[in-house]
Amino acid sequence: MRNPIYLFIAIFTLCFLNVGVSADVPMKNVKMKLHEFDGVQYISGLEFADTQNIRTIFYEDKEKLEFRFPDSKVTISPHSSYIKVDDKIFHMYLPVIYDGTDFFIPAEPFMNILNNTSLPNAAIDSSEEYVVSTAPLYNVNNVKVVNKVNGTIIKIQTEKQFSQSVISASITRGGWLNLTVAGALIDSANIVNSPVEYPVMRVRAIQSQESAQISFMLKAKVDDYEINTTQNEILITLRVATAENADRIKEMRSKWLLDTIVIDAGHGGKDPGAVGKGGLLEKTITLDVAKKLGRMIEREMGVNVIYTREEDVFIPLWKRTKVANDSGGKVFISIHVNSSPSSRSAKGFETYLLRPGKTKDAIDVAARENGVIQLEEKNHEYKESSNENLILATMAQSSFMKESEFLAAEVQKQLDRVLSTPNRGVKQAGFHVLVGASMPNVLIELGFISNRDEAKLLGRSSYRRKIARSIFDALVNFKDKYETPLIVD
Repeated sequence: MRNPIYLFIAIFTLCFLNVGVSADVPMKNVKMKLHEFDGVQYISGLEFADTQNIRTIFYEDKEKLEFRFPDSKVTISPHSSYIKVDDKIFHMYLPVIYDGTDFFIPAEPFMNILNNTSLPNAAIDSSEEYVVSTAPLYNVNNVKVVNKVNGTIIKIQTEKQFSQSVISASITRGGWLNLTVAGALIDSANIVNSPVEYPVMRVRAIQSQESAQISFMLKAKVDDYEINTTQNEILITLRVATAENADRIKEMRSKWLLDTIVIDAGHGGKDPGAVGKGGLLEKTITLDVAKKLGRMIEREMGVNVIYTREEDVFIPLWKRTKVANDSGGKVFISIHVNSSPSSRSAKGFETYLLRPGKTKDAIDVAARENGVIQLEEKNHEYKESSNENLILATMAQSSFMKESEFLAAEVQKQLDRVLSTPNRGVKQAGFHVLVGASMPNVLIELGFISNRDEAKLLGRSSYRRKIARSIFDALVNFKDKYETPLIVD
């Protein structure tokens, strides 16, 4: 026989009471998915909190989960059929299930408790797949404070994008930053109880009929502030203690000021690199692309370019990264051409990061490019590219891995825009030419000289110019991302 609760669901969902919330706040219906375990229906505790837009506190030592409503708190425990609403204990007859991440609450007894207390009403909808509950229709939910090197960002979470024309702000002599937002319906309890950190000491919120005010008590003197909005946030940027942070800001800007780019043309001199049909040499292609790229950088970016070689000479691998570091380079780009004599059909471009090779192709490419070591006359010690040695060798790169990954992805993206050959993606392998370069660095394989069609393309000056332009565009995007932010971590 069908549970009686289904018989009045259609009426019930249309007649929710605004229980436990001010009558001035409009309500909405929210849905939670029903989960079934051993024939019993449950709802997710975390989904319940999310739909109600309430905070939860998990007491790890007691394995208790607490829901914080504006005027009430509800506590549940794993494997327990008892639930506490404020100071009252209720029995659900069925235990809560805890899977180590989420708490699943037996739906029917939990709904009965909700509907008989000051908590939001709930019922199973006509599809019998969801629980429908009431929730306040707030459009401003909570606050987060994020500190940066030269300031602080106050992030206010919203359900829609507010126009800057409906927002006003002022700072009082007492140090309160008052933000007024027309048309805002604020979750006052959530905002006031949001965790804050210096320089915000306290938050208070006031709801009026046509607007809302959120006030922040600031400990530090604010030199300047700026307000911006996004689809989900109101952002207040506070610039504090500018004079005190000036030296640190200058140091950070110097670190990321892209004033020197090192370009490494692979191979050279007695090391021809890969050889294609008709005598086309890798060392010739890489030097031409390097020079084309360098001229674009100097002419259009106004950035200093350092070449590891500017003519057809042999440069040991260890010396290439030494040149990069000694010159104060901020980015190191090593240019190469691929070859696969065992598979003449292989073609396409790819960009490598310095990490142990994950695929056979990556390992083969690294082995070929590292083979130049045999041609070096001086005894420079290279450690075998095992995982253990690469952990040590890449320590200098580890702090720049995020930047190297971004640059590699941009190179592939820009090359893909203009080349008709396959995009083989970003890969990882152990290249001695990258070892020790204390800056963002990538190794680019422009194409396969062993492929007859691709070798014809690589032999054309216009094609190599197109490649150089794409790498240049990637560098411009890299510069924009890492050099220009006003607020830095």
